[in-house]
Amino acid sequence: FVGLGASNCLLILELEKRRLLDEKIIIVIEPHQKNKKDKTYCFWSTSDNVEKIIPLDFIDKEWDEVVLNGKVQSLNPLKYYHVSSLTLYEKALKIIKKHDVKILKQALEQVQSSNRIITDNIIYEPKFSFDSRPPVIKKLQKNQFYINQSFVGWQIQTNDEVFDPQSFTMMDFEIPQDNSTQFVYVLPFDSKHALVEVTRFGEEIMSLDEGEKLLKDYLKDYKDYQILDTEKGCIPMTNADITSESFSNIRNMGARAGHVKPSTGYAFRSMSIDASTIADQIARGNEPIDSSNVQSRDNRFAFYDSLLLRILTEKPHLGKPIFKRLFQKIKASDILYFLDEESRLRDELKIFYSLQWKPFIVAALKEFWSHNNPILKSFIPLILSILFLVFQTLNITYLTDVFLVTGLLLIGIPHGAIDHLLETNHFNQTISLKFIALYLVQGAAIVLLWYINPHLALLIFIGYSIFHFSQADFTEWKLNPKISWIWGIFFFCGILLSHPIELNEILNQLSVSELPDISGNVFYSLWQDIAFGCLSLGIIMGFVHRSSAMIATSLFLLITTQLTLIHAFGTYFIYNHSLLGWNHLRSHFQVNSLQLWKKASLFSFGAYAIFLLLYWYFGNDFGNYIGTFFVFLSAISFPHVLRMNNFYKYFKN
Repeated sequence: FVGLGASNCLLILELEKRRLLDEKIIIVIEPHQKNKKDKTYCFWSTSDNVEKIIPLDFIDKEWDEVVLNGKVQSLNPLKYYHVSSLTLYEKALKIIKKHDVKILKQALEQVQSSNRIITDNIIYEPKFSFDSRPPVIKKLQKNQFYINQSFVGWQIQTNDEVFDPQSFTMMDFEIPQDNSTQFVYVLPFDSKHALVEVTRFGEEIMSLDEGEKLLKDYLKDYKDYQILDTEKGCIPMTNADITSESFSNIRNMGARAGHVKPSTGYAFRSMSIDASTIADQIARGNEPIDSSNVQSRDNRFAFYDSLLLRILTEKPHLGKPIFKRLFQKIKASDILYFLDEESRLRDELKIFYSLQWKPFIVAALKEFWSHNNPILKSFIPLILSILFLVFQTLNITYLTDVFLVTGLLLIGIPHGAIDHLLETNHFNQTISLKFIALYLVQGAAIVLLWYINPHLALLIFIGYSIFHFSQADFTEWKLNPKISWIWGIFFFCGILLSHPIELNEILNQLSVSELPDISGNVFYSLWQDIAFGCLSLGIIMGFVHRSSAMIATSLFLLITTQLTLIHAFGTYFIYNHSLLGWNHLRSHFQVNSLQLWKKASLFSFGAYAIFLLLYWYFGNDFGNYIGTFFVFLSAISFPHVLRMNNFYKYFKN
C-alpha cells in the first residue's frame, strides 16, 4: 500500500472483512505518522445503505438537517455523516498489524517495472501494489481546468451553547469572495463544539493567514471560544486527464484514480465503492485488477462538472450567485442525489432550469467548440448527416459534394500525408528515400494482391480498414481496445450493406462476386436488415459502455443509410475518422493545425495533382473507374494503417 490515506484504509477494511489479507505479506510505504486527525471525511447516504460505505462504529456524528442560505432544510431520506481521519487510520493500522506487515517510513522513490518497487535501496516484488500518491496531471488541454479547493478550519469550543447539533451549514457565502468563490462550512458536534472551516474554490491557494483572518471575522459575534485544533489542506478540482496505471499489477487509488469529484471535491463514498469493487476482483482471482471506472469519465455528469469548472475558472465571481440560487430553488436532498450522480435526467433539467441560464449556455457553447471534446467531435458528423439529408430532400446534393470535397482537401488527405513523421516520432523529421521506397513497396504489394486474388484482397482491405477506423474511435473514446473490432464490424456493415445496389456496382468493377439479391423482412433487402441491425447494436453498445460519443456516431451512421454510399462513407471518413486522426496527431506533436498542414503539404499537393490529372484524363468516364479508385485507395491505406498503429501505441503511452 503506497500511502495510508482514506482510499487505502478503506481497501484494507474491505480485504480484512473478506479475509483476503490472511497469510499475506503486507508492505505499507508511508513517510508520515498517522497518529492525529489531519482530515475530515464526510458523505451522505440513507440509513439503510450507510453500512455499505463504512461500518457504523467509524461514524462519530450524523446530521438530519442542513442550513442553506440561512434556512434549515431536512435531508430526508438522507443523512450527512462524519468520519474522523484518525479513526480510519487507527482501525486500518490495527488490522494490518495483525498480519505480517512492514511499515516503511520512506517516500516512494521509483517504480522500476511491473513487479519491482525500490525504496531506501531495497527492492520489493509485490503481487499487487495500491498507489494512492497524488495524481500526475499532464499539461492542461484547451477544454481542461484545474482549480484548488483550499481550506483552513478551526475546531472550536465555546462557553455558551451556540450551535444546533442537529443541522450543519454546508455553504455560507456571506464572507468576502476575494475574486474567487469562498464560503464557510460548519459541522457542529454538540452545542458547544464545532468545526468551522473557510473554503476557497479558485486557482490561488488560500494561505493560513488568509484563512484565519476570514475565520476571525466570521466568528466575531461569538464570545469566548477556544481553538482546539487547526486543519489546512487543498483538494484538486480538475477535469484533466489522469495518468493511467503504468503496469498491470499496480492499481491507482483515491485522487490518483479520479475519485475526487471535479466540481465538489467529495471523494469518500466513491473511494469506498471502489474498495469494495477491488476486493470483489481479488476474491474472484482477477489479474490484473481493472482500473477504476471513474478514471476516464465520459458521461453527462463529466460534462456538468466541466461546465462548472469553466465558470469558476473564467468567471469566479459567479460562483456565489449560482450556488445561492441553487440552494434557494432545489431541495437539499435532490442536490445531494445530483452530486452523487444518481439523479434522473428530468431532475437535472429542473436543476439547470432553475439556475442562471447565460453563464451555463456560454460555458456549454465553449465546451462544445473545444477542439478536444469527444462529444463535440461525435456530434459534428451527426449534425452534418442531418444537413446532408435535408440537401438530398431539396435536391441540392451539390452542396453535400462541396462539404465533402472541402473536408477531403483540408483534413481527409492531409491527415494521411504526414506518415513520414511517424517513422521516428519527430515533428521535424525530413522525408527520406528509404521511407518513400518502403511506402511504395508496401502499397505495390496490395495492388499485386488485387491482381492475383481480388476476393482475398477485398477481405484483407476490409479487415485492416475495420481495425484502423475502430482503433481511432476507441482511442478517442478511451474504451478497451480489445473489443474495438466488434464496433468496427458493426459500423462497417452498417455503411456498406445499407447500400446493396451501389455496393454491387463497385464489387462488379473489382471482379468480385456481387451480393445475392435476397428480400428482407423489414426493408427491401436482407442486407439492409443486417445493416440496420448492426447500427442498432452500436447504439446498445454505446449505452452499455456509457459512451455518448458512440451513441451519437451510431445515430449519424443510421441517418447516412438514407444518403448515397459515397456520401455516407465520405461523411464518416472525413468528419469522423480523419478529424479524430488529425486531432490526435496535433495533440501528440503539440502543434496547431496550420503547422501540421504545412508538414503535410508536399504529399497533400501530390495527391491533389494526381486526382486532377486522372479526372481530366477520364473526363465523363471517371465514374466507370470507381473500382480502380478503390484499388488505389487500398494500396495507399495499407502503409498508412501500419504507421498509425505504431503511432497509437506511443500516443497512448
